[in-house]
Amino acid sequence: MTRKILVVACLLMFAPAAFSQVGNGTSKSPVDPRVKATLDQLGYRYELNSDNDYKLIPIETTQIGTSADGKPKWRNNLVYVNSNTEKYGRLEIREVLAPAFLVDGPLSADVANRLLRENNLVKLGAWRVVIVTGGKNAGKRLVMFVAQIAADSDAESLRLAIKSVTLIADKMEMELTNADEY
Repeated sequence: MTRKILVVACLLMFAPAAFSQVGNGTSKSPVDPRVKATLDQLGYRYELNSDNDYKLIPIETTQIGTSADGKPKWRNNLVYVNSNTEKYGRLEIREVLAPAFLVDGPLSADVANRLLRENNLVKLGAWRVVIVTGGKNAGKRLVMFVAQIAADSDAESLRLAIKSVTLIADKMEMELTNADEY
């Protein structure tokens, strides 16, 4: 019975990644000015990527030491705030996501189970695995932490979502890979 529950949980975890692969991928969402206004209000630096999503300049997460001149050295993590939104009834949702690590093939059972257990501990967001479909990493799996928030969230709500996905993704990257790639 426990094994069946685990299989169902894994299928539910991977379903968004599977559905994100559907479609011709040629349409690009328009830039959402609500995100720009809120990021500007919060003072985040960003650039638009090819999908018109907001790629935040890597955010410092955890101090890892001090340089020779006494300045703190930090781990960093990328964060994306999507311009595109999804609607569910009257609810309009946007995603805030942070990549954690890239793997060559399917996740090991230990790592997949660890991510599922971690999903149970967080208040906002969940782990997601997406198969990269193009470029030099085609066929690899990108593991990221994603929070879904109201598309018209106020500045403080967006700030908290950004902070949460950044810290959670970077912590897992450090624990599982001991690297700082993202």
